Amino acid sequence: MSTEFESKRLDVLNSRQGCSGHHHCGLFGNLQRGPLFKEDFIKVTRSLHGGASFHLYCRIYNPSYIHSCQSPPLLVLHGGPSLPSDYLYPLAHQMPTTRSVIFYDQLGCGKSKSYQPEDEHQLYSIEDSVEDLGKLIASLGLTKFHLLGHSWGGILAYEYIKSTLEESQSSRSSKLPQCLSLILSNAPCNMRISLEESARLEQEITSELTRDIPRSDSDFIVAEDANSAASSRTKELLRKRHECRTRVMPQPLANAILHRGTTSWSGPGAVSYYVASSPNAPSPCSSFDRLRNSLPPVLLIRGEYDFITEKCIAGWRKIFCPDQQSRRQAYREEVMNNCSHYCHLESEEAFASLVKSHCFINDY
Repeated sequence: MSTEFESKRLDVLNSRQGCSGHHHCGLFGNLQRGPLFKEDFIKVTRSLHGGASFHLYCRIYNPSYIHSCQSPPLLVLHGGPSLPSDYLYPLAHQMPTTRSVIFYDQLGCGKSKSYQPEDEHQLYSIEDSVEDLGKLIASLGLTKFHLLGHSWGGILAYEYIKSTLEESQSSRSSKLPQCLSLILSNAPCNMRISLEESARLEQEITSELTRDIPRSDSDFIVAEDANSAASSRTKELLRKRHECRTRVMPQPLANAILHRGTTSWSGPGAVSYYVASSPNAPSPCSSFDRLRNSLPPVLLIRGEYDFITEKCIAGWRKIFCPDQQSRRQAYREEVMNNCSHYCHLESEEAFASLVKSHCFINDY
């Protein structure tokens, strides 16, 4: 396999498995509790920022199938920005062992730390993230693959597809990697609306808690105290209602939060200006409908109680399926019952079933 793997095997992997002297331990993850995986750092050199180079941490499950023609790999993009891939790893355990599942930590979070912290304000943008993704795909030698983006990762996935589509139309190149299908999981198309909806849901909880705080016969709780008591539980209830509706926070999600990036490129506020738009025709002679029809088949998934509400995803329909007839076979929405923002952790098998089916029917 012709790649630009830096072959920096992770010592922590060996120590976690508790084995030394076994040649395969530096290559593969835990053999007892799930599918095989390979870990590496992949060198990415940007065209901007003076050709600065970085190393992105990458984990590949079922790595021997990464170039399979029968089951092309699934490339998974984490959210945040800057919430590393830890919380998405359980998905790999639900996928067939004959399909590679690829994760990577975007620059500045998890194990892909920035090497030039003094320049951090210049290192992060949607355009930079798209370029990093393209370089990673090239380094892995991927020619055909499926793309799944969760939350912010869905925005990144769409912008990557849009940029490659525009590039292919401009250069008429047939050598660009082919994205066979796109899965937008809990991904907003308008970040301003998403932030407004999140604030609305949080305010509803705060008001509810303030209203329901009991008052004793002997003590009068003033409004300020009531608000303070309500705010102490707001975050917990927001998580349980609209983020992850599990009794306790899943450990993979807790791990991701623990290792989230600390740069300015962190959280939805970093991309608060984002509004998805249709691909741009490269010339007046190009057909906009032709560009739109070149988009891959799309599966959009969100939870019934997701803070990514109906308002937040309405714009995707205007891009992928602007009328009742256009591309109706290539765009599908699924709302998962009793789930919120982390459907793949709240209802693992049901989520994986949607993903497996979408990949399978679009493998060729």
